[in-house]
Amino acid sequence: GVSVLYWPLTMKVKSLATMAVPEGVFATVKDRVVTVKGPRGTLVKSLRHLQLDFAVSQKMKTISAIRWFGYKTDVSCLNTALAHIRNMITGVTRGFRFKLRFASAHFPINVGVEGDVIEIRNFLGEKRVRKVPVPSDLKIYRTDPTVTKDELVIEGNDLEEVSKKAAAIHNLCLVKNKDCLLYTSPSPRDS
Repeated sequence: GVSVLYWPLTMKVKSLATMAVPEGVFATVKDRVVTVKGPRGTLVKSLRHLQLDFAVSQKMKTISAIRWFGYKTDVSCLNTALAHIRNMITGVTRGFRFKLRFASAHFPINVGVEGDVIEIRNFLGEKRVRKVPVPSDLKIYRTDPTVTKDELVIEGNDLEEVSKKAAAIHNLCLVKNKDCLLYTSPSPRDS
């Protein structure tokens, strides 16, 4: 027969992770909803799905996340929660910027930012105009063509919003049902 050796699972009574809050940033936690205020604005994020206790020390300028009676997988949520808070602090102090470049082999892509909508025209020579709505808290603009050609810049305080909008634009312009090598990079036949 086959014998299996079971190791006892170790449970930690108290696990604690702490991070410092920089000067000029104020963080509060109420009912596992984190609010971070800084020079660029205010961000609010709900961490209610994590079974953690949070403690904010305004005197010591620290945030602590505590997990009581957790196994290894439960304790791993501590650093995840603090990483979310760290991204919020970066957002209200420095902000986030994503840069998207247009690459075309034959048909020049025309991208315009008009108010709260991004319009992508002439993608692979198609007549269909692709439109992406833009939230008011994001700043989207084209770079100067003399500096960097064919570039779209997305800026904002919330990392999730900025990255989601960049991913939405990327997914809208995926090449489907075609040979990707012919439609993403110049062919040797074109030169």
